[in-house]
Amino acid sequence: MYPAPVGQPATIGALHQDLTSAGYTTDNVAALLGPTATAALDREQHIPARRALRDALAKGDRLAGMISCFMLADPIHPELAEAMFPTLTLPGAVELNLVTTTDDGRVIATVDLSAYATDSGHDMWVASDQTALQLGAPLPAEHILGVGKASMTLAEITPRHKVDTALDIGTGCGIQALYLLTHVQHVTITDISQRALDFAVFNILLNAVAVDVDPAHLTDRVSVVAGNMLEPVDGQTFDLVVTNPPFVIAPSQATTTHTYRETGQTGDHVVKELISTLDTVLAPGAQAVMLANWEMFGKGTWHDRLATWPAESMDIWAIQRSSSDPAQYAEIWLQDSSENLNPAAYHDAYARYLADFEARGVTQIGFGWVWLRKRDETAPLRKFEYLTSAVHQPVAAAWASSVSKYDSMYTAQTRDWALANVHLVAPQWVTYEQYQRFGAQHPEVLMARSGAGFGRHVRLDTATAAVLGAADGELSTGQIVAAVAGLLELNDQQTSALQDEITALYVDGFLDVFEPAATTS
Repeated sequence: MYPAPVGQPATIGALHQDLTSAGYTTDNVAALLGPTATAALDREQHIPARRALRDALAKGDRLAGMISCFMLADPIHPELAEAMFPTLTLPGAVELNLVTTTDDGRVIATVDLSAYATDSGHDMWVASDQTALQLGAPLPAEHILGVGKASMTLAEITPRHKVDTALDIGTGCGIQALYLLTHVQHVTITDISQRALDFAVFNILLNAVAVDVDPAHLTDRVSVVAGNMLEPVDGQTFDLVVTNPPFVIAPSQATTTHTYRETGQTGDHVVKELISTLDTVLAPGAQAVMLANWEMFGKGTWHDRLATWPAESMDIWAIQRSSSDPAQYAEIWLQDSSENLNPAAYHDAYARYLADFEARGVTQIGFGWVWLRKRDETAPLRKFEYLTSAVHQPVAAAWASSVSKYDSMYTAQTRDWALANVHLVAPQWVTYEQYQRFGAQHPEVLMARSGAGFGRHVRLDTATAAVLGAADGELSTGQIVAAVAGLLELNDQQTSALQDEITALYVDGFLDVFEPAATTS
């Protein structure tokens, strides 16, 4: 493997100038490649992009050179390479471990350096190890992963409120740290791999302007600590913790462990251990967000084991997004590291996965998102959902809103229903659906569907549907429930159940507090 990029602030500043002046942004890359080649690249197919760049490369276009060199990993002529780096210079790019030269004098990239659009209005550039497609071989054990779907998902579910301190466990190329620095005063990044920390520091320095970091005083906003999981921050506490840990379950007899996704521990032990000990690094009221896998054995719900892992002081809200049988799981992760490029090794590894799961009685493996909080004065929150439908990312704001609503509902020091005197309204993105068979006189299925946030859809009974239909902000929720209960002749127990249903719908975003439109004189 090539060495990691070098964290030299002044030289990286020159690279920043050259990337900016070349117009190396997501929009410009897409415009130069065109929609067909761009879509093909997303499918890890390079041929359309190479064809799209032919004329621009022939003219010595700097942006085309950047794409060809860093995204396609194609050798480029030294004259074009020198034109690509007018400020940094080609020797400077070599010194930063971004490129090297071949025996015939051509220049080749030693990293994947790609532009990524963010919701802050700034493009960021992220360096990582080259992909299996660029390498033409399975990923090596010490591979440093770039920005993928999993890392973007974690960024999109992470709460973005301003806090003083945050911890990024297993930072990898540093993408979570880049997002955290936009709303956190000081971020600590850890990783068991020094190579990963080198990539992360390089990426933070390269994007220093976008994340408001002074390259000459990096430690003012970033602490870099090598070590495994929580060990390097023992005794410290943080306001926010994020992690995309090496949660992938690999056979114990695996010959190769990819440090970016596996630890070599048996089953889902690393996830269990992390969830069980996160309370030690969280300040009171602090939150943690992570991606995870968990194993299921025989009968029972998917979250039976997961529910027992957090410490007593911790809240947990876990959302399972998918479930795989052992064969599906093996295929997912063998393809992830491109083991299929070596058929014999792929066959043996696949068999080891199946043997390992069979020996331990694993029937399914779940994947999902886990939110945790160190409880202060709030009521215990333990919620488990299985949501497989598409969500409307980013969902961080919707999730934070639901947590806030939960707290307001279940911490009130009164026996009265918390929503009784609240005026509610169904947001405009919530729709009402009715289903019935042909010939039926009345709807047989009533549904509420959210077109925002988690995109939940829930089945309603007649009473609940009537309350949602009447929730226009004019009457209090208590008045509406009383009217519906009287109309449908509900007893006290049924009315109490209806109140619980409305509370749950409020927490999940199907109802919001009514806010009258401002009037002007």
